[in-house]
Amino acid sequence: MKAKFEVRTIKSSWKPPFKKDITDEVFEASEGESFDKIQGNGNEDVVYTVIRIAGDKAIVKYSRFFTLKGPNPGDKQIVLERDKPVEMTYMWGEDGVTKKITYKG
Repeated sequence: MKAKFEVRTIKSSWKPPFKKDITDEVFEASEGESFDKIQGNGNEDVVYTVIRIAGDKAIVKYSRFFTLKGPNPGDKQIVLERDKPVEMTYMWGEDGVTKKITYKG
């Protein structure tokens, strides 16, 4: 069974002119599959791996390079509820990156 995820990526420049690039992508993944990638400062990693899909919820493991905006679980896994976005940031690259993932079912 595949699940659909929407990921909005906002890449913000640390230097003038401080431009922002916004990208929206839709991914379909089954349990055990990974999707989306992050590259920068020698880091190259998949961002998300689907652990479990259960109706209106999905458990997703996220990259060690990201920090949630809010409480951070030690195991880097989050429970996504349908249509409730979760935001996370990556601060180690040439640019700052914010990702907002939404489980669509």
